[in-house]
Amino acid sequence: MLKNKLLIIFTCFIVISCNRKKENTIKLDNNQSTILFFGDSILGTKNYFKNLTKEKGYTILKKQNDLYQKSYLNFENGDISQFNTENINFKFEKQFLNSEKKFRIVLYTFVDSKKKDSIEFYRNVDDLKYEPSNYTCLSYLDLKNKKIWQMKYFSSPVDKSVGYILYKKNKVMENGKIETDSLYYLDESLDVEMEKYKLYY
Repeated sequence: MLKNKLLIIFTCFIVISCNRKKENTIKLDNNQSTILFFGDSILGTKNYFKNLTKEKGYTILKKQNDLYQKSYLNFENGDISQFNTENINFKFEKQFLNSEKKFRIVLYTFVDSKKKDSIEFYRNVDDLKYEPSNYTCLSYLDLKNKKIWQMKYFSSPVDKSVGYILYKKNKVMENGKIETDSLYYLDESLDVEMEKYKLYY
């Protein structure tokens, strides 16, 4: 009886994990290997930020950042990075910063083949001069609703602390422009720190 219950629980876990992975990726052609990661959908859930501010915030964000690093590590620019919905065309681009190991992912919008806007979608800096020594930008593209959820924060692996810069939701307008829809959290003092480290996109 116990074995059957454990089997049911394990099966449910596998199904949920597979469904979440499907939510975070998009198939771009008939080739099963051509999959593009467009962020962790958990960023857009109701209690996401509230759960981060608890003791396990650092651990949760580290796991998320590891997921992004793994997903974008071997990503190469090209036609497979482009996809469209209705009249808007989206394109992910990998840009290298200072070295072949340091990169960021930028999301561009196009309307009628003309570039309209862009946003820094993912970036991780782990060599800031002073503590907290890491800066991270995580985003999730909700393609169906044309929303882009973003979390930006400083963190320290030394004491496993997190300084939340902002948590917001952007809306991709019909003209391709990306505008702030809702700003749920902003620490203006840490926003100034971004300026100091030249982290603005």
